[in-house]
Amino acid sequence: MEVYAGGRSQGKLEYVLKKKGLGRDVVVYGSNLKTVYGSDGQLSIELDNKYLVIDHFHELTRHYADMPEVLYGFAEKLVNERDDIIIISDQAGGGIVPLDMEDVEWRELHGRIMCKLVRNACHFERIICGIGQVIK
Repeated sequence: MEVYAGGRSQGKLEYVLKKKGLGRDVVVYGSNLKTVYGSDGQLSIELDNKYLVIDHFHELTRHYADMPEVLYGFAEKLVNERDDIIIISDQAGGGIVPLDMEDVEWRELHGRIMCKLVRNACHFERIICGIGQVIK
């Protein structure tokens, strides 16, 4: 698993696609991932194996912020089953402290999930103005 993060509109997707030689056909946007009920009756987020890149991962965590157990389960599934996946996310919490408690809780949830993913990733880069800075 590889993780790329940076500020909004910093050229993260273009950077990753060029670096990896991939096309947009293997990209799914976080907000487009849907939940399904498994055979065990548990709700989970579905990711088709044809996708190698999840862009706007922060939108996924925002969309399902009221279901943290589903997000943690999805992160665990990515860590255990998808070592080929590339996650691209905006940074959350880089400066402005939100006034709305819902935004504060989402930012903390997103941060915890990103920490889990980065901890288990083989590669992590921060993208600034389309330039990668290797962290791990």
